[in-house]
Amino acid sequence: MTAARQPVTREDFSPLQWVALLVVVCSAFSSQMVMPLWVGAVIDDLHLSQAAAGRIGSFEFMAVAAVSLLVALRIQVFPTRLTAAIGIALLALGNFASAHAGSEGGLIAARMLCGVGKGLVVAIAFSLAAGSSRPTRAFALLNIVYGLFAALFYMTVPYAIRWDGAAGAFTTMGAVAMVGALFMIRFPAERLTSSELTGLSLRALPAFGFLAFAALIILWSGHNVVWTFIERIGVRNGMSVTEIGAILSLSAFLTIAGPSLVRLLDTRLGYGAPMVAAIVLKIGAVLAIGYLVSPRAFMLAVPAFMLLSLFITPYVMGILSLADPAGRLAAASSAAMTAGSSMGAWIGGASLEAAGWSGLTWASLFHFLLFTLIIIGVAPLANRYGRRAAA
Repeated sequence: MTAARQPVTREDFSPLQWVALLVVVCSAFSSQMVMPLWVGAVIDDLHLSQAAAGRIGSFEFMAVAAVSLLVALRIQVFPTRLTAAIGIALLALGNFASAHAGSEGGLIAARMLCGVGKGLVVAIAFSLAAGSSRPTRAFALLNIVYGLFAALFYMTVPYAIRWDGAAGAFTTMGAVAMVGALFMIRFPAERLTSSELTGLSLRALPAFGFLAFAALIILWSGHNVVWTFIERIGVRNGMSVTEIGAILSLSAFLTIAGPSLVRLLDTRLGYGAPMVAAIVLKIGAVLAIGYLVSPRAFMLAVPAFMLLSLFITPYVMGILSLADPAGRLAAASSAAMTAGSSMGAWIGGASLEAAGWSGLTWASLFHFLLFTLIIIGVAPLANRYGRRAAA
């Protein structure tokens, strides 16, 4: 029997290892969580244009994508704990450097350093989660914890901004990275059995895995077109940064319902129906955010907008893990999401400058319509492949 045909033995980490992995991942994602808040603070403090602020966020995500892809392509040669520890150290350094940056160029360099650190951490963490016994549920758990942490963080950062502007936000994120470093002693040092597979080359993987990878890029590009400027949208609607932070915090807490529902449903309804239903609802949320100018519309639409991406993503990650049990596509998914986020931040800034809020809205909607078309084609293939693998 060849290595490619050997049955995959999936295991799980200990509870303490899962706790450490989750804390480290959340500390790595902290800058992404509150990007709209620090983007708004940077615009105000450094007197930058909205397009310039979008470029800063775009360069950070670009660095994450490049590093994640590099790690994913050679995932087995990167020691898990050491690589993640280096990533956390770079995150702390980049955030503290961001607090002292006084220009667009200096801030881009500091945020790219954070991007390198985040890319190292997330690629390793995602490849580990892909090797667990139930990868779709594992990524749902990651998103649940992400939502809980984000809820707390959105409540904290507006006060840090009131204290010291954008520098206060970056200092807070640096402190979070230091907390993550304390958990490295329990971070997994070895991969699970299913993450050690070497029998399948990337060229031998089913095509639906690469299509799902492209769909993930498109999903997060469309999301970040709007998300990068969500604080500016709240200001447009007549809200203060503290009020916006409170709504984002509540929204983040409510988003745990998305991955929790994924854990409940798992793949009993297949991959296609849940994702298509969610993306249709997300399109409605984007239209409400873009065209209904009132605090109440913001308060109702933003939680739905946030929740639905975190509902969809575990399903896409499940397809990637199904297509590549070795975890390479899952590790590279951090590159996909951040490459998409980088594109979205750049496209969002350019759309906003060129065509205002209407341009921002329709740029996002185009992404989601394209994502829907890909998923309609991919889901039946993934469903059939999953049934054969289980037989």
